[in-house]
Amino acid sequence: MIHKYSVLGAILVVVTLLICGCEDFNSDNKIQPPPDKEAELPTVKVAPVKRGDIAVSIFATGTIFPQHESKIGPKISGTLKKVYVDEGDQVKKGQILAEMEQENILIARRQCEASVRVSEAQLKEAELKEENVRKEKARLANLYEKKVISQQRYDDIVTAHSMAVTRLEVLRAQILSCMENLAMADQKLRDSTIVAPFSGMIVKRLVNQGEYVTTMPPTLLFLIMNIDKVKTEVGLPEVHLARIAIGNPVNITVDTYPGVTFAGKVTTINPLVDPVSRAFTVKIQISNKNHRLKAGMFARVTLYPRVHKGALIVPFKSVVRRSGETAVVVINGDRVSLRVVTVGITSEREIEVIDGLKQGEEVVVEGHYGMADNTKVQVLRD
Repeated sequence: MIHKYSVLGAILVVVTLLICGCEDFNSDNKIQPPPDKEAELPTVKVAPVKRGDIAVSIFATGTIFPQHESKIGPKISGTLKKVYVDEGDQVKKGQILAEMEQENILIARRQCEASVRVSEAQLKEAELKEENVRKEKARLANLYEKKVISQQRYDDIVTAHSMAVTRLEVLRAQILSCMENLAMADQKLRDSTIVAPFSGMIVKRLVNQGEYVTTMPPTLLFLIMNIDKVKTEVGLPEVHLARIAIGNPVNITVDTYPGVTFAGKVTTINPLVDPVSRAFTVKIQISNKNHRLKAGMFARVTLYPRVHKGALIVPFKSVVRRSGETAVVVINGDRVSLRVVTVGITSEREIEVIDGLKQGEEVVVEGHYGMADNTKVQVLRD
C-alpha cells in the first residue's frame, strides 16, 4: 500500500514540472538570440600636411676638442719662485700664472744700465776731444797753406782727427750694444713672469714652487684650454665630398646630456681623401658658452648638406607605393582617397611633397596598408 502511494506521488511531481516548463517556453521572458552585429569600420591614424624645413642628413661620430689649446713652457731657464694657479682655475688673457726668481736678472740689468752710462760718458768726452782736434786741424791747415808748418806736423793733426772721429763711432756702437743688452735683460725680466696666452681654464698643472725649469729640453708648466667654442673632426665617405659645403648646419649629441642637441656648423673641409679608408675629414665648430661640452667627449654628429626651407612635408610613413607610383592616402570626410604625389628630399622621419597635396590636408599614417580607395574609415587624430 505504501509503495503504491509513492509511485503516485512521483507521477504527480513529473506532471507538475512538465506543465511549468511549457509555461516558461511560451512566456515573454525566455532568452532571445543576440541581434546581428554591424561590421566595425577600420580605424586609421592621420597627420596634417604642413610646411616646414626639411634636410638630408648624414650621420657620423667624432671627439670633442677645444677651440684653443696651449702647452705653456718657460721662455728662460730658472727656479720657480711662485705658482699662482691650479687645475680647474679660470684665467684671463695676460693673467700671471707663475713667477721665476729674478735676482740674477736684475743684477744683469743693473750692469747693463751701468755700461750704458759709462759709454755715454765716454762718448761725451770723445766728442769734446774730437771738437778740439777738429779746431786744431783747421788752424794748422791755415798755417800749412802759408808754409808755416811742416808736412809732418799737418799729417799728424789729420791723423789725430781721424782717430777722434773713429773713437766716436766706436763709442756710439758700444752704446747701442749696451742698450741691446739692457733690452735683453728687460725681456728676460718680462719672461720670468709666465702669463696666460688667452682666456681659458687650466686643465693641467705640471710643476710646483721651487722647481728648476729649463728651455732645453723644454719643461711643460701648464696646459690651458678655451672651450667657449669647441670643435670636432669627423671622417666621411668620399661619396659625400661634393655634397658638403662650408657653413652647412650640424647637430651634435653626447651621452652626458641625453635628449639635448647642440648646434654647430662646418668650418673646414679637407679635400684630401685617404686612399686606404676612402674618407675625408670635416671640421665642425660648436658654440659652448655654458661649457657643457668638454674636451674628449664622444660626439654623435648629424650633418645637413641640403636644407629646403618652407617645404610641404608629410610623415615618411604616410607614403606608399601602389602600382609602381608614389602615393598617399588622403582623408575625405569619413572616407579615404588614394592620391599620387611627387616627392623631393627625405629626412629621417619626413619627406618633401613637391606636387599632389595642399597644406592643411590630412594623410593617413597608420592603418592604411592594403586599404582600397574610397574605403569608409574611423579617423583617429592626435
